[in-house]
Amino acid sequence: MSGDRRIGLELQGAHAVGRDPRRMTGDELMALGHVRIGAQKALRLRCIDCSGGSAQEVRLCTAVFCPAWPFRMGRNPWRAPASDERRERARATIAARRAFLAADRGQGPGPDATEAGAATPVAAGIHAGKATPALGVGREERL
Repeated sequence: MSGDRRIGLELQGAHAVGRDPRRMTGDELMALGHVRIGAQKALRLRCIDCSGGSAQEVRLCTAVFCPAWPFRMGRNPWRAPASDERRERARATIAARRAFLAADRGQGPGPDATEAGAATPVAAGIHAGKATPALGVGREERL
């Protein structure tokens, strides 16, 4: 971490305490040196830090009562494995997103495209200025 430490502190009486991050802006958090990452990745990075920077030591960790211990390998053990159908939908979404991004950069729809249009029906329905929510494009407009 880098940045001006005082951004993350506030006075409580005569003592400096950490500010509530829920009341901080993204710019303030970035000024402290934080980057936007998911909670699962943050837990994994914390475990690596706790283990002296060694991913192997994270795997061998014996602190079984630590709240982060089940998550130390970067996965949520409580989540059910994805079904084959869900994996296939994810693959199709990723392929459509790649085709959309390639077309958006002026590279064309990619090598799988036919003369009639894009290789996937989802990508074929994308027009300039429109975004398909399933592709995650235009999400900022809904937030």
